[in-house]
Amino acid sequence: MKNSPLFDQDFESIRKKAYAIRHNYFDDMDKHLLSLENVLMKNGMNVLWAKDRNSLFDNVNSLIDAGSLRRVCFDSNLPLESTFHNKVEAVPVEKLEESSDDVDMLVVDADFAISENGGLVMLDKKSACCFNKTKKMAVIVYIDQVITSQQDISFFTALKYLAKEDNMPHDVKIIKNGLQYVCPNNLSFLSDQPVSQEPMNVSVILYLNGIEDIISSDLLKESLYCIQCGRCLEVCPVASAHDGISPIELVKMNSFDKYNQTQHLFSHTTLCGACSAACPVNIPLTKLLLSEMQISNMVVKPSRTKQLYSLFSKRSKLNRANGSFFRFFFVKRFFGRNRLLSKYFSNQNSDFFNISYEPPYEDNPNELIKDSDFE
Repeated sequence: MKNSPLFDQDFESIRKKAYAIRHNYFDDMDKHLLSLENVLMKNGMNVLWAKDRNSLFDNVNSLIDAGSLRRVCFDSNLPLESTFHNKVEAVPVEKLEESSDDVDMLVVDADFAISENGGLVMLDKKSACCFNKTKKMAVIVYIDQVITSQQDISFFTALKYLAKEDNMPHDVKIIKNGLQYVCPNNLSFLSDQPVSQEPMNVSVILYLNGIEDIISSDLLKESLYCIQCGRCLEVCPVASAHDGISPIELVKMNSFDKYNQTQHLFSHTTLCGACSAACPVNIPLTKLLLSEMQISNMVVKPSRTKQLYSLFSKRSKLNRANGSFFRFFFVKRFFGRNRLLSKYFSNQNSDFFNISYEPPYEDNPNELIKDSDFE
């Protein structure tokens, strides 16, 4: 983003502004979502709600059944194509783009939605040039990707593309209303107009994505501030040397299913702090990971997990042990099977854990993470 005027400003002030905007949205999320729903309906769109993935699939299925649809194009990160491949002909975006044929429905994810005017923001969608080649469109909106104001869209779009080489998306579409389906005129040889246009039927699925447990925690709620930019994934040494699970995904996975995910959590972070430093919306990822470790340590207590948490929670001691046998022991014991990650640590000249950490809510004696954990 070096060429963007936005990033001529102090990056830390940008992070604080982004964090404040996201915080304000989630503080009044119910109000903003009801506002979004009302505006979408005023704009002539059908609004559906999906609590989890199963209900989302049910909504898509009901749209297919209601219209007796046969040919559907899916432009989504969700496994919709594999889910419905026995029910409909799933037309690839590339085939739809090259073909003169239309489809019965296009299902697409929105990158953002704007609660004040009902705008649905699409950034570099593969299907963008095909929006007028279908009579029906279903737009999936993740409720944690709602922005309150139109004026904040350029700001968050720039932040989302901070990690991208091209800096900004090549194609930005904001759908509000009045989408038209363009269909060929069957009697085009007799008509001055070879094509005709009809209003498109647009359904918006507001997808909660099962975040009820996360939203109830003041600390975990901050993980929802994520704008899917991918910066934490890019800077995470474990993700690059392991299976590509980002720190923000790690937090959410563990919070959804603490009992089954706890070993996954402990083996996929070194608490180096790189993700916290890189996050453009200032999500305290290290604090979240530490909190989830502490909670998991109380839920499930295998000895290896307890020992690893004990080591992680005393990061200052690990830093003092840099270059010593203890550091070698730590890498060998917990990351020895991963040659890439072991090599990464062997080549590190800086501190193991390269950021300072202040336990939250120090005046609260009931807080899970205490000062004594870091002595």
